[in-house]
Amino acid sequence: MNSHKIAGLPYPAPDNDLHCQVTLFLKGLFKRCKEGNKDADIQICHSLADIKTQLDVLNSKAALAFSYSHLSLLQRSLTDVGFRYVIVSKDGKPVLFVYFQLYTLSARNFNLEKKDNCVKHILQLFFNLKKAKVLVMGNALRTEALSFCYNASAISYDDAIEAIAAVADKIAVTDDCSAVILPGIEAGDKTSARKGYTMPWEDHVMEMNVNTDWKSINDYASALSRKYKTRTNKVLAARSLLQIKALTESEVKQHQQDINRLFAAVLENQSFVFTQSGAAYITQLKELYKDDFEVTAFFKEGKFVAFYSAFVTADAYELFYVGFDTALNGECQLYFNILLAGLERSVLLRKSVLKLGRTSFDAKASLGAKPRQVPYLIRFRKIPDVAIKWFTAYFSSVEDNKWKLRNPLKTD
Repeated sequence: MNSHKIAGLPYPAPDNDLHCQVTLFLKGLFKRCKEGNKDADIQICHSLADIKTQLDVLNSKAALAFSYSHLSLLQRSLTDVGFRYVIVSKDGKPVLFVYFQLYTLSARNFNLEKKDNCVKHILQLFFNLKKAKVLVMGNALRTEALSFCYNASAISYDDAIEAIAAVADKIAVTDDCSAVILPGIEAGDKTSARKGYTMPWEDHVMEMNVNTDWKSINDYASALSRKYKTRTNKVLAARSLLQIKALTESEVKQHQQDINRLFAAVLENQSFVFTQSGAAYITQLKELYKDDFEVTAFFKEGKFVAFYSAFVTADAYELFYVGFDTALNGECQLYFNILLAGLERSVLLRKSVLKLGRTSFDAKASLGAKPRQVPYLIRFRKIPDVAIKWFTAYFSSVEDNKWKLRNPLKTD
């Protein structure tokens, strides 16, 4: 998740008099949202086409995350996800755009066959009793992406967050959601004072600072302490069994079946997944982002055995979906070679940060990554306190607690 300071795309800041006028406007907006009344200042759509004109006005900086092509790609690819697109207007002019994803959870999202009997029975009972819908601001599959944009000459950042929370409440009532999640919003933000919004468990991602003086993966290996250098050399030796190739758009399409197979193998071991999106999503991201989205394949004796995808941003290389043949992982060190290949691309592209996301914390810590706490706010609705406490404990335990912080680099 991004820091909330860059979660939205603003314009120049408003003056104080205008800020007071906006505050009065927002107070009325919150009241009308709470009462569930229809409001000409709020446009909530299921179809992106309905708000395309207003979106183009607000997205004056042409951020790809808010482009019609990117958002429509998401909706086409994530067929089991609902979308809500919102325009907030003031005096007939659009001042804020935000989008949400609506997930209907079931037992399959928790991979119940992998759970012990106690957890399995509790989850089955809960989902048998209640159809749980979760509303997430922005893209739950890539929470680094921008989720809203606003005209800061008309409203401030705090006002934008307050408006988003009010609209989220309105959608939650209409769609009977059990929870609302606002990624990228700090607990200290104004919104956290609103009734019911909390950060009930800590969430982390792994990131590695990349030395911009490194010229190759060998420079990284040389910077390691003896223990980690020995391990890295073994992984690199296993890489001699593999052929690594950056895929073109047409080659990504050609290998969609392999990508789906290997991605599914990784998902089987996840404690929780929002949706089963796979190769179709990756293919369309490659078509849209071109060189700013890389898909790298690993072959062994001509067989497609692993892949990773990554976003190339201004200062970071951000690993996204990965997949590998678990049966060959030991022999070929596939997962560690994916991590090293991502680090190598970061070095070659002169990126100062390698973003590695969630899961497999111990492996990433061994590479040299550190955890970064990511902000969010969540509000539960119509769920008994005992269930909230259980789910809080469950998601707190989803993060692998068997890992430890490591210092593989000599300078650490």
